[in-house]
Amino acid sequence: MIEPRAIAGRKVFPIGLGAMAVDEYKPKPSDNDAISLLRHAAEQGIGLIDTADVYGLGRNERLIGEALTAEEKNKIVIATKAGCTRPDGFRWDTDGRPEHIKEAFEESIKRLGLKQIYLYQLHAPDHRVAFKETIKAFKELQDEKLIKFIGLCNVSLQELQEAQKIIEVVSVQNHYNLAFKADEAELLPYLTKNRIAFMPYFPLGSGRLLKHPGLIKIGKELGAAPSQLALSWILHKWDTAIPIPGTRSSLHLEENMKAAEIELEEKTIKELDSLY
Repeated sequence: MIEPRAIAGRKVFPIGLGAMAVDEYKPKPSDNDAISLLRHAAEQGIGLIDTADVYGLGRNERLIGEALTAEEKNKIVIATKAGCTRPDGFRWDTDGRPEHIKEAFEESIKRLGLKQIYLYQLHAPDHRVAFKETIKAFKELQDEKLIKFIGLCNVSLQELQEAQKIIEVVSVQNHYNLAFKADEAELLPYLTKNRIAFMPYFPLGSGRLLKHPGLIKIGKELGAAPSQLALSWILHKWDTAIPIPGTRSSLHLEENMKAAEIELEEKTIKELDSLY
């Protein structure tokens, strides 16, 4: 069994929940179904829920705010983000202007029903705005005790190190899975050495990834679902990683959580590594 992992001064279950799936994957569940899923996640012991102000154009945060009790909100690391926009409600863009970050914060804290956001993340750098100015906006929110900890998403090692000159970065959230391993060269070794939590998003990749014959074969040998193997591989490779798979199903949530019970031998890890 993989032990609880550290993030933002807390120990949490080694697999979190990416709430994005509730609003950005079709078919979109009803409010009641989404709230049931979020409550089930809390009951099952999920200790990290990742969201953002733009998921569902605010609906995602609102549902989390409605689903969780005050006690659960204090216990679970609710990580939300600012720095992206959704022009026309569909397309994606970035906005790292300090005034946008602060406006986004005001909306997020209301929807979540919090007095302080525990982990506030920059969703993505905006290359039209000086990176340090965006980071300073997060620092000002932290200095005002409106946010507790700061994380970064979609950043390079160089951007992380630039931010560290201004703030303490407690987490990094980047795209990572069996088929997408760009961060293994520089960023992941640095995060591991410096004990910074890593939140890989899309840890299960696309449906194509989970249909790989090699992954299915290893899964049958170990009695594990392909999705469980993909998550377990991440947990075994990087001991600060807390994958945040998204789901709209309570059954899939429980299946994902059981990945933390799988023990992989070194030869199996290498075999999985070689699939892509």
